[in-house]
Amino acid sequence: MLLLFRMDANLRRGYLIFVLTLTYLATASSISLPEAILQRLKVGERIPRRPQLQIQEDAAFQRRMRSSLHPRIMAESGPTWNTLDGSPPLIIAHGGASGLFPDQTAGAYIYAASTSLQNTALSCDVQLTKDGYGICRTGINLGDSTTINATYPQLATELIVNGELIQGFFSVNLTASFVLNNISAVQSNAARTIAFDGMFPVTQPTDMIKFSLNTSLFWINVEYPSFFYQHGLNMTSYIHELISNMPIDFVSSPEVGFLKTLKSSVPKTTNLVLKVGETDKVDPSTNITYGSLLSNLSDIATYASGILVHKEYIWPVDNATLYLEAESTIIREAHKVQLAVYGYGFVNDPMIPIYNYSFDPIREYLQFVPASGSHIDGFLSDFPTTASEAIACFRGATPAVRLAGTKPFIISHNGDSGNYPGCTKLAYDGAVRGGASYIDCPVQMTSDGIAICRESPDLLIGTDVSTHSDFLKRLSLIRQFQAEKGIFSINMTWAEIQTLKATMFSPEEDFNVIRNPAYNNQEGVLQLTDFLNYAKNTSVGILIDIQNGYFLETEVDKNVVGAVLASLNASGLASSDRVMIQSEDSAILSLFRQVTNYTLIYRVVDTDVLVTKTEVSDVKALANFVTLPRALVQVASNGFLVNKTDIVDLFHAQNVSVFVSFLRNEFVALPYDYDSDPTLELDTLLKVYNVDGVITDFPATASYYLSNTCSNMKTQAIGGQQYGIQTVVPGALVTQLALNIQPPPPSQARLNVSNGVQIFKLLNLMLMHYCRVIHYYACERRELCRRVCYCREVSCLTLQ
Repeated sequence: MLLLFRMDANLRRGYLIFVLTLTYLATASSISLPEAILQRLKVGERIPRRPQLQIQEDAAFQRRMRSSLHPRIMAESGPTWNTLDGSPPLIIAHGGASGLFPDQTAGAYIYAASTSLQNTALSCDVQLTKDGYGICRTGINLGDSTTINATYPQLATELIVNGELIQGFFSVNLTASFVLNNISAVQSNAARTIAFDGMFPVTQPTDMIKFSLNTSLFWINVEYPSFFYQHGLNMTSYIHELISNMPIDFVSSPEVGFLKTLKSSVPKTTNLVLKVGETDKVDPSTNITYGSLLSNLSDIATYASGILVHKEYIWPVDNATLYLEAESTIIREAHKVQLAVYGYGFVNDPMIPIYNYSFDPIREYLQFVPASGSHIDGFLSDFPTTASEAIACFRGATPAVRLAGTKPFIISHNGDSGNYPGCTKLAYDGAVRGGASYIDCPVQMTSDGIAICRESPDLLIGTDVSTHSDFLKRLSLIRQFQAEKGIFSINMTWAEIQTLKATMFSPEEDFNVIRNPAYNNQEGVLQLTDFLNYAKNTSVGILIDIQNGYFLETEVDKNVVGAVLASLNASGLASSDRVMIQSEDSAILSLFRQVTNYTLIYRVVDTDVLVTKTEVSDVKALANFVTLPRALVQVASNGFLVNKTDIVDLFHAQNVSVFVSFLRNEFVALPYDYDSDPTLELDTLLKVYNVDGVITDFPATASYYLSNTCSNMKTQAIGGQQYGIQTVVPGALVTQLALNIQPPPPSQARLNVSNGVQIFKLLNLMLMHYCRVIHYYACERRELCRRVCYCREVSCLTLQ
């Protein structure tokens, strides 16, 4: 497995999928597991000499390899770590990569070992079967994490666990042979994919050896030792036997009494760790609350080398605002008595977000290793790949202000709309500060012809218009805008819109994922001119997105093109090379192509269209840039990527640069292939699909990615952590693991670039509008009016 880690990231991930495929096939083709699997450790019984010798030889080799790559050595020339021993924080894979695969299975362990830092610890929550064998499962009720609930419902029973009556399926009532041969692991987190349910059998602690690297560490957590004692099973004896036959680097437990029984009998190389529950919860072995135990860290240091606490013990959270409160002193106080502090509760897919992190899990890890102050000693994470990225690649990375034209482009979507109400000064400040190379204004029109910046023509999205009873009578249906009724800007005057306040829009609200409401009702709606005056005083570029231009010009007589040109002229940006014009209407772009020199972008709206060389040529005739919806670039089915598309290559072949929209950090917006990590999506889009820019609600996340040290091998070597971001291969999980997931049927509808618009008729109309506003615009453009003869009714000479 050490050779596996030294492979190129793409080869390593491909090989990993191959190994998982073989594991699956071996499992699927077996009627029952071989009897040798039962020759694992049993209380009071030693395994046969040959397997035991093999395990001991593996353990010795692992310890040799580990000592040569100790994290302190790896960090000697790297950044300073204010951990207890000065080494980088330990990554502890909670049941392996349990954020993707069912926890504590071959898939979860292999994936974690292969995609995380070399000295990552693999963890097992050990439980004992009726006949004394150890198995790795999370939670005392096997019905939550295995197929037993569906296949053997009659085996459910009730037992008292730590004073609480629980109904379920318990290992103490089942033999190892039954567990290992008749039930399989399933995903216990309802927010995660069930595609791998039943694919992998239940594992035992010693299985971790064959699923690990030679540099992997091993962490055993014993959650309920008293429970097993009550059922005649001695967990202390089991751990002693386990330690004598495989390398165990950490043993954690929430029970003080259990750790004390191990203190004098385990090797010094095995670290004992007290897992701390909620402050008012009681340790069943001492009947003392964890709050009281933590008040005497010196006492804990007499029987443990560290404590494992929920992350909120370190950074408390205000449950009302979902913001972090002041950092506690627990790490500093624990380090004073030589206790290491490990944190648990780190996931990429929390149902309740912490808004400081902008839905970016990497930021959360970095919060616990600040530039100054004490550092956490380890992360127990369901997503060890993301934890590894944070520690190896992003510590010290900062979003830098990017100049217009710098590739790859980072283009805001309604400003920093993931953190602030869209299209407000707050959102644009956040986008510039976060490293956007372009900030955007999606143009909407008022009934009196004022261009404003709003994410939608429907003011019910992103404003408080619904709280104004006088405006509710404006509710109407305009199918050219959307299929639902709304309160549209073209039915309201600018004076009326000025009474509104911007609010946060949460695109994933249907999944109960809500963005930060703290800045609601603080700012009003911006005119396009206000946006341009702001933008011209920054170093970033300007993207003006003209939406529904044909409809506005021809059916409701709103001169959106003239309004945009007038605003650009009034802001002194009439001939600026910082400006890009985007539209889904070919007529709008054709007009701008004739009368201006701005960079033009054609925006594809539909995600279910067929794009061939012919359609690319049509786009090329209009613009040198195209914006594609992300679902058209990376096709997903049932939450998984299916095969790499060639749409970006088609555009590149005709020298058309490609932007992809819209990127969001919320985990529910990401295919499962990305481990609920928006950084992996960015990496894949930029490295695998080779897009030229991204349009994102979270510009800082993209900027952080472009600043990561793992993309610069020289910087990475200096940092001491040899690691590369794991590039995702689209479709690999589906095809290699033979998941029962079919790609969506190919679209039969070709992309219609002209949309059936009578472009020349529209150009006539628009150029008439253009001549009427020419006195707002560059003087040399008057010659255009004379040349194209569209100023017959309005003399160009009178428009000076």
